[in-house]
Amino acid sequence: MIILADTCVLPRCHLEEAEIYRKKFGSGFGFELLPMFDLPEFEENLKANLSLFEGCPLFFHEPVWGVEHTAPKGSKAYENSMYHILLTKKYAEILHPSAMVYHLNNCSIPKGRKDRMLRTSLENLDEMRKLFPDVKLLVENTGTDIEGNNILDQAEFTALCQTHDLEVLIDIGHANANSWNLYQLIDDLKDRARGFHFHNNDGCHDLHDPLHEGTIDVDRLLPFIQKTVPGAAWIIEYTHPIHHGAQLLEDLTFLMQYKNADINDTNIHSV
Repeated sequence: MIILADTCVLPRCHLEEAEIYRKKFGSGFGFELLPMFDLPEFEENLKANLSLFEGCPLFFHEPVWGVEHTAPKGSKAYENSMYHILLTKKYAEILHPSAMVYHLNNCSIPKGRKDRMLRTSLENLDEMRKLFPDVKLLVENTGTDIEGNNILDQAEFTALCQTHDLEVLIDIGHANANSWNLYQLIDDLKDRARGFHFHNNDGCHDLHDPLHEGTIDVDRLLPFIQKTVPGAAWIIEYTHPIHHGAQLLEDLTFLMQYKNADINDTNIHSV
């Protein structure tokens, strides 16, 4: 098990703030780097802080703002996406992340266009594999029903991953917001899950709240994940800089107790 924090929680264009966590938890602790090339200062800030992401476990989360994989080749949205993706490739070749998170979509799903959009996204996933041959691409369950950007329900997502032999990152917050059965999802995809995004919410909205602030019983869920998918990466994905510092340090410390624990000594709940 490796434990990481997504850099989205840091104050914008201040990646130097990641040093707090490196100093606290050492080189065994890692990051999920989220590029934000839509912000004018981001690339220069990344260049100045590359050393913070060297010599530790590292995932990339592909850019979210400006990237839409359901956009067909030749479209303006596709070209804009590739601008961000090629910049990300530049830094992947410098930092060598072991994996990168892939969103099937970021946009809403107009009626009658779901199947076509999904086919396009899978075609773009194949292209991404060619662009990042040394990086595992992990498909994440994304979107929420309430926002209209959830392209697949639980059964469809599970079937897609199984039939297309996809490696997966399970976002427990997204699953909870869509009323998915988290235990069943994890059990069904346990042979494909390479990581988990941890955050909490009210069961409807994608709030990215702290671990114990929401309707997910993380104290029950974490031992189950540890036993069912023992080698997966655990990533805290908070998106609000207000959680940077004391809150994130507290929650990372909480997760660390599981890192070296004997799973036979934990209270495991069945599906």
